[in-house]
Amino acid sequence: MKRLFLTLAIIITCSNLSLAQKRLSDYSFVVVPDEFEFLSKANQYQLNDMAKYYLTKNGFNTYYFSELPSVDNCDGLWADLESITGFTRTKIMVVLKDCKGIEVYRSEPGASKQKEYKKSYQDALRKAFLGFKELDVQQKDVVVRPITYDESSEQALIIAASSNSKPEFKSNRGPVNKFNAYTYNAMAYLLKKVDGGYNVYDASGANLILKGTIKDSPNGYRAMVFDANYQCYFLENGDLKLVDKDGAVITLIFQN
Repeated sequence: MKRLFLTLAIIITCSNLSLAQKRLSDYSFVVVPDEFEFLSKANQYQLNDMAKYYLTKNGFNTYYFSELPSVDNCDGLWADLESITGFTRTKIMVVLKDCKGIEVYRSEPGASKQKEYKKSYQDALRKAFLGFKELDVQQKDVVVRPITYDESSEQALIIAASSNSKPEFKSNRGPVNKFNAYTYNAMAYLLKKVDGGYNVYDASGANLILKGTIKDSPNGYRAMVFDANYQCYFLENGDLKLVDKDGAVITLIFQN
């Protein structure tokens, strides 16, 4: 009987590994952020470059967000590092999440006893990636899609600015994905879902630039972005309407 249970446990474990490998390989890319949350600046200790290198080495199509082509965000994964720093050692785990923020994979912790911060973090990160080779990831080709631009958004802004009446839109809840791509006037923006709303980033340049926040409230979404205050309306197709106090409208086009 013990042998039977042992055999079943081995089969279940192997099946889980197989499913994990399939899930990782079924995605077409992985995005590495410019800055990890537990650090104070972009690419500190070269950890972002290292993570990008090791992911690419292990079969992932790896991008910084600023390098990402026009894609469906849910075709890819989003990489993060978690750090535990103690008196005697530093531990780092590599975490991969889907576009909804659901954890898909977590590495075994890499640990280092190096005393210098840079050496300790880099040593721990190398060790955290040791198990990736066994995953045998071979991601499929990235599907690039054309960027669309809705010229009606600019027209709506002109019409609303000349009108005394406040435009009415059908209010809808915001997107549930953790990362959401938008465009406006051929510029790329990222809405990152956080507690109580979204952070809005300009994603057109080499680095993400925080442009403001969108907060949920009993009276609907309110935004402080582009140096102004807006009432926000998420439409059923995901587009975001920003309406200022004078009724002028800005429309961000949903790209996910």
